[in-house]
Amino acid sequence: MTDNKSRKQRMLLTKLCILSRENASHPETIVEQNPSFYTWAEILEVFYMGTLTLASLITLELFFLVWSIRTRDDHRKERGIVRISTLVLFGLLLATGVYVWSFRYTMLLCMLVIQAVTGAVILVRKREAPYRTRNTILRFIRNCIIIFFALLPAIILPQYEQPIPTGTYEVATAKFTWTDPSRIDDFADSDEYRALTVEFWYPDSTSEKHPLVVFSHGAFGFSGSNYSTFMELASQGYVVASIGHTHQAFYTLDTHGNLTTVDTAFIKKAVEINSTNDTEHEQDIFNTTREWMKLRIDDENFVLDTILAECQKKSADTPFSHINTDKIGLFGHSLGGASSAQIGRERSDIDAVIVLDGTMLGEQIAFENNAVVLNDVPYPIPLLNVYAQDHYTNSKELVGDTYSNFHATQNALEAYETVFGDSGHLNFTDLPLFSPLLANLLGIGTVDTRYCIETMNTVVLEFFNCFLQDAGEPTIAKEY
Repeated sequence: MTDNKSRKQRMLLTKLCILSRENASHPETIVEQNPSFYTWAEILEVFYMGTLTLASLITLELFFLVWSIRTRDDHRKERGIVRISTLVLFGLLLATGVYVWSFRYTMLLCMLVIQAVTGAVILVRKREAPYRTRNTILRFIRNCIIIFFALLPAIILPQYEQPIPTGTYEVATAKFTWTDPSRIDDFADSDEYRALTVEFWYPDSTSEKHPLVVFSHGAFGFSGSNYSTFMELASQGYVVASIGHTHQAFYTLDTHGNLTTVDTAFIKKAVEINSTNDTEHEQDIFNTTREWMKLRIDDENFVLDTILAECQKKSADTPFSHINTDKIGLFGHSLGGASSAQIGRERSDIDAVIVLDGTMLGEQIAFENNAVVLNDVPYPIPLLNVYAQDHYTNSKELVGDTYSNFHATQNALEAYETVFGDSGHLNFTDLPLFSPLLANLLGIGTVDTRYCIETMNTVVLEFFNCFLQDAGEPTIAKEY
């Protein structure tokens, strides 16, 4: 039995790692994260292309505003020529690779096309309207607002360079949506069976068999949250399956094009748990996280069973024809790491498990006498816990050896752990690359983003190489 202080500390630590962000509102339990305010230089560095484009277009609008007011002329002809030239310049920058085309520039392109067409019409008509200062100022404000919203995707989700896979295999992809006829989806409005979309990354080889690794994302994550890790593993000879946990993922897009966003009740409950810092609700949190764990475990078991069934078919399609069913690993981030670890306990066909900055909630097998009861049965397969600095530090200082992960590691047949200095929870996903703004808001450390992601990918690869490719003992450092 623990005292109220220890129970409170354990509860706060559990909350820290089941969600996809840290709660920085409790400085007594959460180590200091990045400051909330950044210099303009830092912001420009993070959002370089989007911000530079925004600044350039706003400056151009400001130039025409000042010129028009000083000369009392709208300069419609000059505006038209500049609009057309801007579209041409954007096309040239796309062609030369300065801009890398993606969804983030769709709204910008639409705006530039409309402006260029309008400019061409003005040049053809050659009709001058009377100058009015009020209209000039309103046009400037309107254009700045349009430019800002057109560039918002490029600012929030800036252009970035993906880590380059180091393996020798070319990587192919596939996507499947499977329906589990044994389960009703409790999140759905009607009595629908639960459907899951699974994305695959695998070596584009002809006849070779490769180990299978299955990934589960964190709360509010999505199936592509660790894209660089999947690419690295696939290039090194692994078939990677990443599950989109419908209604618990930020979004899922099935093979029929149906988009499902995260369930609002799930968000509300998660936020409620994250904002609670007293022991009165500890049993409620325990019960809620057990429900979440059951859903995740059932999802992963269904996906594993479906993959293995596809592999047994005589005319198995890719990627199933490439899978060595005797070598299976699991890994996950946050809540996904917790469910992966529990499945490693329960299934005999799993060979190794990696938990990326998650609390091993499955080790909490009961709630008695106002405290959780931990599993004393030794963890049966090789286990690796990868910790963010704040997670590890708080666990050691506030809970110690009675923390679920530490307890499991000490009792495991073979277990490893490593800590990434100055890292935060979301440093173990690609979000800091994909959207630095969201990552900073949700919780990352001061560690260099690319270093952390690439080093984590190397650690994940080495661990799986040892236990799925028979590459010997892992040489994973205690800290990076």
